[in-house]
Amino acid sequence: MFNSKPPNLEEVRAQGLGRYIMDRSTHPGYYASSWPMTNQTLSADKARYRLPHLNSNSVLVVAISNHYDEGVWWRLQNMLRYTEQHGFTVAFEETTDMSTMPADAIGIMRACAAMLALDGGFEWCFLLDTDCKVEEDTLVRLIAHDRPVVYPIAIADDNTADEYPSVGISSPMLKVGTGLVPVVWSVMSCTLFNTKVFNCLAPYAWHGHDYHFAQNLAHFGHRIYVDTDTPVHLTKGPARWPVTEWKVLLDKIGLGYESRRNDERHREPPPGFDPAFSEGAVDDCGTYWALEEWKRLGVNGPKDGNPNPSLVRVEDEDGTERPTREAGQS
Repeated sequence: MFNSKPPNLEEVRAQGLGRYIMDRSTHPGYYASSWPMTNQTLSADKARYRLPHLNSNSVLVVAISNHYDEGVWWRLQNMLRYTEQHGFTVAFEETTDMSTMPADAIGIMRACAAMLALDGGFEWCFLLDTDCKVEEDTLVRLIAHDRPVVYPIAIADDNTADEYPSVGISSPMLKVGTGLVPVVWSVMSCTLFNTKVFNCLAPYAWHGHDYHFAQNLAHFGHRIYVDTDTPVHLTKGPARWPVTEWKVLLDKIGLGYESRRNDERHREPPPGFDPAFSEGAVDDCGTYWALEEWKRLGVNGPKDGNPNPSLVRVEDEDGTERPTREAGQS
């Protein structure tokens, strides 16, 4: 009805719509966005030439959606903390998952992340997929190369190489421990860019396969370097949908679609985490934050305006108790 009073949370739940209430940090609709509260230009090392940026020594870290595999979130959090402790201004953003079919919107999400980094005046932009297990020093090691485009070497922990023996994840194929290597293309599961690169890339460049993206970079004089001394592990290799049998593909699509819509998000702390003796904190929903000040239900990035509400216990439709906002707040 027009001009009617909005229903409170109890009334929404009574209508059977409780699943749509984003009342916890593990909710599938919750996207973390943690930006520093200052936009002040930082002083850089005057003795070394640097490209001009609104915020030098700054990096925007963007996760492509929030549908993490187990063990990814806490590693990402620890990397953010380590990077900040090493003198960088760090912001973190999770892009809204726009996919209907598997991976159909990854290009759009990466393009949105690139524009967000440019709009924010960041010097660096680090993109990673939600199946990528970084180490705490991954980002600092990559930035130290001071290259426009550099990736860590990606290692798939599943049997993708056995399932698709003729398909690699870079060209040429790389070995760990061989230094910084220029490549024709490499898998884009984890990537670091100087944001100046984004000024020459059209949004279309982000669509298509990894080789297509490398082609677009090459036409503007950029080539990809892979740091083989900085490995990251992928929980699974590239999906390779075009070579998957149709029945298997349909099953994977259905399971993946329902999982993205409904599953609680994997934001657990590291194994053996003890708040009394470990760095970091865990909120009431069981979500791990590497720094206490990052622990909040809400955002303070470009989506600022979602306040941190006081939480009360409300019984859900299935009888379980969940933290939710005070009655009457929407």
